[in-house]
Amino acid sequence: MENFDICVIGGGPAGYVAALKSALNGMKIAIIEKDKLGGTCLNRGCIPTKVLYSKAKFLNSLKSGVSGFHIDKYNYSYEDIINYKDEVVSTLVGGVSKLLKARNVSIFNGAAFIVSAPDKKNNISGVIKIQENNNNGELEISASNVIIATGSSPAMIPAFHIDHSNIITSDEILNIKSIPKDIAIIGAGVIGCEFANIFNEFGSKVTMLELLPSILSTEDKEISKFTNKILASKDIEIKTSIEVDNISAEDKGAIVLLKTGEKINAEKVLVSIGRILNTNNLGLKEIGVELDSKGKIKTDVHNETNIAGIYACGDIIDGPMLAHKASYDGIIASENIAGRKREKNYSVLPWSIYVNPPIGTVGMKEGDKELENIKYRVGRFSYGANGMALAMEEKEGFLKVITEEETGKIIGATGIGADMPELIAEITAIMHFNGTIKDAEFTIHSHPTLSEIVPEAVLDSIGEAIHKYNPRMFKK
Repeated sequence: MENFDICVIGGGPAGYVAALKSALNGMKIAIIEKDKLGGTCLNRGCIPTKVLYSKAKFLNSLKSGVSGFHIDKYNYSYEDIINYKDEVVSTLVGGVSKLLKARNVSIFNGAAFIVSAPDKKNNISGVIKIQENNNNGELEISASNVIIATGSSPAMIPAFHIDHSNIITSDEILNIKSIPKDIAIIGAGVIGCEFANIFNEFGSKVTMLELLPSILSTEDKEISKFTNKILASKDIEIKTSIEVDNISAEDKGAIVLLKTGEKINAEKVLVSIGRILNTNNLGLKEIGVELDSKGKIKTDVHNETNIAGIYACGDIIDGPMLAHKASYDGIIASENIAGRKREKNYSVLPWSIYVNPPIGTVGMKEGDKELENIKYRVGRFSYGANGMALAMEEKEGFLKVITEEETGKIIGATGIGADMPELIAEITAIMHFNGTIKDAEFTIHSHPTLSEIVPEAVLDSIGEAIHKYNPRMFKK
C-alpha cells in the first residue's frame, strides 16, 4: 500500500489548490476526484456561468446600441455559445490536470472512503479506499495527513420533483442547447439573479419567485433595491414573499403551484434555493470526525478537525460557499501541515454577483450586527461622476465605503457598476494591510480609469471627495 504525505479528497478549488500548494512545499501528494478536476467552480459554476454572462452582456450592447453606432441586424447561435463554454471549461480543467502532473501529484479518479482511524504509531492519519471509475476496481492508499475538500451540490426538494429535464438545477441549465421561451426561477439569491439576467438578455420571459421579502437578501439593502430596479426595468417579473407549494413536470414544460393557489406555466423551471454538503459516505462519522447537524465539518483556525492530521476545506466547513474562499482554505491547511502556523481570517473576504452591472462586496456593510458597536462613516461615489464611466457609457452604479471614525481604517465596501468586482479587489488589498483613508487617497490612480472611484468614495466618508460636493466638508 502506497503512503503519501497528504491525501486530498476532492479536486475542486479547495482540493486541487491544496494539492498544488503542498507539492510546492515539497510533499508527496495524492488527490482523489470522483468526477472532473476543477469541481463545481470550473465545471458547473463560476466559469461556465461567466461565459454565458459575458455573451449576454455583449448581446445587451448589440440590442441597446452605443452612441455613434447603429446596428440594424445581428444573429447568434446559442448552441455555439454552449460549445464555446465547453471549450473554456475543457481548457481550464486540462490546465489543472497538467499542473498536478507537472508537480508529481498522483491523481486517482474515483470515490474515496476513509476506512481506518489515525495510526499515530506509524504516522498515518487515514487509510483511504478508492473505488476507481474506469475499471470498477478498488485500491487502498495511506496518508500522514488527509485534506477533505468534497464541496457541495444543489439542494433537492422533494416537493419540487426535479426531473433534470424541465425542472432543473444550476447544473443542468448550463447545458441546455436552446433558449426557453419562458423560465421560472425559484429563489432570488445570487444564482437566481445571475441566471435571470442571462436568460432575460437572450429573450426568455423570466419570472423570479422568492420566499423572502427582497431579492439578494444577504446583500446591502441599497444594493438589493438597486438590483431589483434594474432587473424589473428589463421586464423580469419578480415576486417576493411568495411560497412555492409544488412543481410538476409536463411534456413541454412545468407548472409551479404557489401557496396562494396561483399557477405559473413555464418551459423550464430552475430551482436555485441552496446547496447541500457532500460529507456523506466518506467514513467521517465512523472514524470520529465531528460534524454539526447539517453535516458541516467542524474545524479550528488551522482548518484541522478534532482528529489530528485530518483537515477540511471549502463549502463543507464554516464560512460562505465561495470558490476563492475554498482555495484560501486549501492553502491554510497546506501551510499548517508544512509546519507554518497560519490562522484563517475571513474578515477581508470579497465576493461578486454577476448581474448587469455587476456587484462587489468586501468586509462589513450597513445593517451588519458587527457595526452596532463601532462608530463609522459611509462614503459613496457615483459612476455618473467618473470620466471613464461616462466615456464607456457605463454611468449606472455607485460605490459605498465604510470607514472607522476613530482610526480612518477602511472596514468594508460594496457597490454595483461596471467592473465593480475589480474595484473591490483594490479595496480588499488595502483592507488586508489595515489601510486607512489616507492610504487610499495617496495611492496614485491612473487617469482616466474606473479605479478613480475608489479614493473618491473613501474620501467622501469624511466629506473630502475631490469631485463631489459634500456639505460636511464645510462644517468642520
